[in-house]
Amino acid sequence: MGRGRSFLLLLLTLLHPGTVPGEVVRDFQTCNWFFQNMVPPQGFPNRGRVKICQRYKNHYHYATLYRTDHRIPVYSAYRYPCSLGSSDGYRPSPWFQEPQIDDQNAATTMGSRSTYVSERQAVDKDYQDSGYNRGHLYPFALNEWESATSTCTLTNAVPEDHAANVNWYQEAESIVQKLARICRKSDRSMYLVTGAANPSGTKINNRVSVPGLVWTALCCTFPRDQNNDPCQDGIMKPEGQDVLRYNRDFSFAFMKAMKPEKATVHLSVRQLARKLKVAKLFDKCRGASESDEMQILKEVEGLIQNKIINPVNTASSPLRPLGYEAAVGIFQLVYSELLDPGQAVVQAVSSSLTEVARVSGPVFLGFVTVIGVLAVNVLAVLLNHAG
Repeated sequence: MGRGRSFLLLLLTLLHPGTVPGEVVRDFQTCNWFFQNMVPPQGFPNRGRVKICQRYKNHYHYATLYRTDHRIPVYSAYRYPCSLGSSDGYRPSPWFQEPQIDDQNAATTMGSRSTYVSERQAVDKDYQDSGYNRGHLYPFALNEWESATSTCTLTNAVPEDHAANVNWYQEAESIVQKLARICRKSDRSMYLVTGAANPSGTKINNRVSVPGLVWTALCCTFPRDQNNDPCQDGIMKPEGQDVLRYNRDFSFAFMKAMKPEKATVHLSVRQLARKLKVAKLFDKCRGASESDEMQILKEVEGLIQNKIINPVNTASSPLRPLGYEAAVGIFQLVYSELLDPGQAVVQAVSSSLTEVARVSGPVFLGFVTVIGVLAVNVLAVLLNHAG
């Protein structure tokens, strides 16, 4: 940055605090590309909350709504892929704080100081000997480079019981990571919002509220402006050949009561919004409206159960839409009922048509099925006449 521009930014900061790029902002306009359609979640209270464009090493890495009275974030909004910077990621010790929460004239980037004291945000010593983990909202594991380091700020962390934190990773975060990779392999981007809710009444160091539950909502779709997307400035490795494609937009949500014995719940984005008592989490996403939420919920649940948790086929072939396997099964049943299995020629045709149905893409599913059934009927008629 040149001296003239630096002087201009300093002058603007003095005249209009909060209007230039920085951490604590009046609105999320400075980093709105982390929200689907550039629209933040709607319906969360504003009182006692501050908006943060999380900045580290001259990049904005995600956005956070932070609750100063409880000293924990309400949510962090982020993207995949969006890994920026040039240095390898690391976990700082102590974790970072956001200086502008306490002083709007402080530096516009997160910093780390073991002696930091604050009345409005958590500090590193709050967690020392507390028995609670610093639970990331925006996960470290979903990143590399400096974006990974930027997640290690206490404005992106909530106190979590260790066993519950481990369960949350296994039951939600690891699945979200795989869904995000599938989304990217299908030439889309994943928009995510992870938050905490339901204060339990427990406070570590008599300062930092322990949430009763955590949640994540995700939306897989195309960026609003693919030609001017700050998240694409970084260098990210391509997804591996083992990552499957799913050539459709989708949304999904996870929610967990933060007790080890409580299982993570799968639900639609709209169901989660109702439980959080907010208007909506995404501006517009397939599966986030009343008309299609249950259909998409079932689709993604099937994807998780059949391809992620219990993968039947780990090859990198395209995933089929909901109902594909059922259609193939019906197709095979028609063969077995209409045709004489003793006919070698008919069996060969049947086998070939079935294989075509299995390898055809979703676009040709209906066409292949109709042609196949017609062919079977014609063959059946010819065989009957021949007999």
